[in-house]
Amino acid sequence: MTNTKTKPMTITELSRVTGVSGASITALVKKWKLKSTKTGEYNRKYYSAKDCQRIIDYYSSKAKTGTKTATKTATKDEIIQTLREQIEDQRHQIDQLNEQLKMAQINLSQSQQLQLRQAEQIKRLETPQDATGAVVSASNSQGAEESGKDTRMSHKTNEDDQGEAESPSLFQRLFGKKKKIKF
Repeated sequence: MTNTKTKPMTITELSRVTGVSGASITALVKKWKLKSTKTGEYNRKYYSAKDCQRIIDYYSSKAKTGTKTATKTATKDEIIQTLREQIEDQRHQIDQLNEQLKMAQINLSQSQQLQLRQAEQIKRLETPQDATGAVVSASNSQGAEESGKDTRMSHKTNEDDQGEAESPSLFQRLFGKKKKIKF
């Protein structure tokens, strides 16, 4: 890249001098709205020496700063550092979530134990107790009720056989008690 007086050049010649692709130079020409000074053989466009020097200076100053390579290196380091920080943040979040999960499991266990105790208390309150305070089991109380029914039924049957009912019948109320007749 020379800073000497330049002659009019095409985009291809400018790309060779600057070391930049023809597409980049074409984009710069459109951006700066440069006009070609003459059209050569095969419709090649030549740009004035002043415009060519301006393009060469633009790309020369860019190359001297070396920002492109330095930026890429810095960008890679920054990306790596950013990714490491994100990984560390995610590890921290995982630790927090694991801690929350442990607490939730403890709370669930305590809740289940409390519900179990409450169910046992409800059962104890619902079961009948005799005068001494001893708990009468449900099967015993049901058996007693059934045996009481059986007793009453058999008792009625025996009374019917003897001729006397527990409650007076309509006939007995109207005519009095039956007299037993012996044969």
